[in-house]
Amino acid sequence: MSATKILWGQILTVFLIVLVTIWTATQWTAWRLGYQAQLGPPWFDLAGLPIYYPPSLFWWWYFYDAYAPNVFVEGGLIAVSGGFLSIIVAIGMS
Repeated sequence: MSATKILWGQILTVFLIVLVTIWTATQWTAWRLGYQAQLGPPWFDLAGLPIYYPPSLFWWWYFYDAYAPNVFVEGGLIAVSGGFLSIIVAIGMS
């Protein structure tokens, strides 16, 4: 294999893992906060469940951490797990 070959499969896989875990963390945090109106309007509704933009977790964390720090730590752990998982998968795919 050439050192200049771009491994698009790995790049896409790692990106999707990070996106899915951040989105999962956002939805988890919204659920733990009871989908309160203060979270803002959802991106869309799916079968009556509000779906928020993936990076919303970070915006909420900045503004509401003082009110529910444990909830945001849980969400942060879910989000950071994607980084570690993507590293493991990228190494495994190489």
